Amino acid sequence: MLVAVRRSVVCVSVLVMVAGACASNTPTSNAPVTTPAPVNLEPAPEATATTPPPATVAPTTSEPVEQASEGSGASTSSTAPSSTSTTTSTTTTTTTLPPDPLPPNEQFSGTPLALELVAEVDKPTGVTWKDGDDAMYVSTQAGPILRVTPDATELVLDLTAETFEALPGSERGVLGVAFDPRDGRMFVNYTDIDHDTRVVSFELVDGVAVPESRREVLFIDQPGLGHNGGRLLFDAAGNLYVASGDGGASSGRDVEDTTLLLGTILRVTPRLDGDGYDIPPDNPHADGVNDRPEVLARGFRNPWTFSIDDDTGDIWIGDVGNNSFEEVSRMRPDQWGGNFGWPFYEGNDRRRSGAPDGVIAPVYAYGRSEGTAVMGGHVYRGDAIPELRGAYLFGDLTGPVWAIGTEGVSRLAVDRVNTMVGWAEDPDGELYVLSLRDGVFRLVPASP
Repeated sequence: MLVAVRRSVVCVSVLVMVAGACASNTPTSNAPVTTPAPVNLEPAPEATATTPPPATVAPTTSEPVEQASEGSGASTSSTAPSSTSTTTSTTTTTTTLPPDPLPPNEQFSGTPLALELVAEVDKPTGVTWKDGDDAMYVSTQAGPILRVTPDATELVLDLTAETFEALPGSERGVLGVAFDPRDGRMFVNYTDIDHDTRVVSFELVDGVAVPESRREVLFIDQPGLGHNGGRLLFDAAGNLYVASGDGGASSGRDVEDTTLLLGTILRVTPRLDGDGYDIPPDNPHADGVNDRPEVLARGFRNPWTFSIDDDTGDIWIGDVGNNSFEEVSRMRPDQWGGNFGWPFYEGNDRRRSGAPDGVIAPVYAYGRSEGTAVMGGHVYRGDAIPELRGAYLFGDLTGPVWAIGTEGVSRLAVDRVNTMVGWAEDPDGELYVLSLRDGVFRLVPASP
């Protein structure tokens, strides 16, 4: 049973805790580096262990889907976007090797690692890369989005005037950035001056956003001032995944309302010719009968960080807790449409009756002796640290870095991160850690 226990009303989010509101919860001990903590790794069905995830093509002909909330809305287009086509099985082949499995913990737990500073920026909230561009793009909480190269840091877009002032302890602001692989447009997730969530997109010319190209993609009416999620990710077919928290106003009850987009991971296909989005036909609720068609999964408090393992299709989610536990969950492709338990469960502890059937348990939940806000990471698929290949890395606001192997969770031999607020993966599979206070660091092998 699931969902991480969420933070108290005072500590409404990851960044709220940065201001010290949860200082009394700061861990007094560290998890052992070499003694793995047990995890719940339910075996995946045989078919998903070695085959790609379900096809994720853009919508083709179908009837419009009725929407139930304000904003740009979404209806299924009668024609697929012009740049998307469906490939038949007679013309598609693959030479992809099976993904690296989870490694034994003893393989990586003692490997000396280091953090290499690659972008000294203030309050980073997201990092991404654009196809054909070696630069790193960094969203910052206060509003600027930056293009970072070894030689320069340049302004791409400044949303400072449109987003809530980054007051000490606030999680609001610019929270995520991603690029559409189909046309290269930049997507930004931010909270506006009314504290509501907006996802917008821009065309870039010479690394700078064109204001006139702006499109309104998604709007979520937020009932409170916290638990907004914020991360954006695209898959290769151009489907956009959006993390949405419970809104922070109802102790999780809004998550149970299937007319709302709160407490969810969303999956939509942004339109290539204007505002709004379409519904991918393989979404679990594409017909809109049992839930909003945008919803890929429900039952999260504040899925601040999540990632997609391209080799398996698994989605790994760090869901920030309330009073007792933090949670790492994994959603396999065959679990789309599932419920991850909040507000009925905190970690593995039942907090309320009436949970739906089949609640998906977390892979790992930890308490206040280990941290205060989980920072979900990525499955390592890079080459620089071969000992880590196949392991899932994550951390906590308080700075430790952990990895999941076959025996469970081990703390890695690397310095603490000063106020960790996220992770990123570059096109080569190498991993980066975001420090609210210090900037962006690349995880590398320690020098001899």
